[in-house]
This record gives sequence, C-alpha cells and structure tokens, in this order.
Amino acid sequence: MLNAQAQQVLVQANVADDTVKTTFGPNRRYFGHFFAGFGLVAGPAGIGATPRYGPRASELRGGGRFKVRLNQTFALNMDAGYAYLHYALAQTAQKTFPTATLHLQETLGLHQAFGEISLRVNAGRRGNAVGRYLDLLAGGAWVVATTHTMEDTPAPGIGSVETTEYGLPYLKRWKGVAGVRLGIDRYALVGRYRLTSALAPGYAAWPELPRWVLGLEVGLF
Repeated sequence: MLNAQAQQVLVQANVADDTVKTTFGPNRRYFGHFFAGFGLVAGPAGIGATPRYGPRASELRGGGRFKVRLNQTFALNMDAGYAYLHYALAQTAQKTFPTATLHLQETLGLHQAFGEISLRVNAGRRGNAVGRYLDLLAGGAWVVATTHTMEDTPAPGIGSVETTEYGLPYLKRWKGVAGVRLGIDRYALVGRYRLTSALAPGYAAWPELPRWVLGLEVGLF
C-alpha cells in the first residue's frame, strides 16, 4: 500500500486578479470624487459697483468630478455642482449699483448651478495617486436665484430693519467662465475669470461687477 503525502501551499493567488487591469483609481483610467472650494472676488469693478473685498465678497462651491485619463500626461475632467457667490457692496458716495441709496449693509447673492470641463496636464511620476497637475478649464453656470439684501436704521429707537429683494432683473441668468487649476493631490489653487457680463440685456450701461474669483479647492477622496 502506498502512503499519500499532502503538500503545503506556499503561494496562493487568484489568477483573474493578476490578469485583469484595474480601471478605477486616482491614476487609473477612470476616477470620480467630490470637492469643495472657497474663493475671493478679485479684479476691478465698474465705477459705482465696488464690493467690499475680502471674505465679504467671496464664493463657496461644491460638487463632483469625473476624470478620464487619456494617457500618462493628459486627462479630461468633467465637473458639476453648486456655487454661492456673495458680494457685499461698498457704501460710498460713488455708489450707483444697483441704486445710489446708501445703507448700513448691502449685499448681492447668486445661487448657481455650474458645469465645467477641463484638460489636465500631469507632471512627474506619481504611481496610483493624483500627483501634480495643471487644469485648463472652461464652463458655464445657470444663476438659479438672486437676492439683494439691504440693512437700514429706519427710525430712532429701532436697531435695524432688513429688506430682501428676489429675482433681480438686472443680473444675467447665464454666464461663461474660463480658468486654471494648479494642484498637488487633493489640494489646488484655482482662478476663474467670468467671460460674460454679469448684467442682463438692457442694463449694459450699468457698472460691471468684478470678474475674477481666486481661491483654494480641496478634493474629497
């Protein structure tokens, strides 16, 4: 009678896992993630429409990004999301936008749904990571809602009263933008320039609002 002897398994692997190429990941064929950003309004404004620069004139945005890698150098990004653009208007003697009336506080708010497409140029060796990159972007936004809020002191003994107007007819509902994004992994510096006027047809004689928004973006992955 022959005795059978068992063999000890030294290496075990799934052949399918070794032969099927992974297609989803930071530096794979496809990659998707959420992001959030904050930017400050910058650039000159028309005389009479100067905002209070700094955090009082800023934009908050968030959304999702889907990336398709074309090769080791280039990729294509498609973004969609929501942005809230806020202007606190300077109350000076030169103010004419949207009226010449001075208030304690005066703000404009624009709620926007945006879409963007960008060409990504990757730099350096990075493995399966986002790495260093430069994005050249273009897109547009639909201004879903607009507000004009004024705070005043109406009479002695009353602290203040706030009035908000909705659906401002002098602000354009669609706008186009172009910009650049310079990033390392999840962090990026972003600059966007509004190509179109902020003003609706029929209000071309009014002073223009600043066109630049410069800020920071964080990828959530």
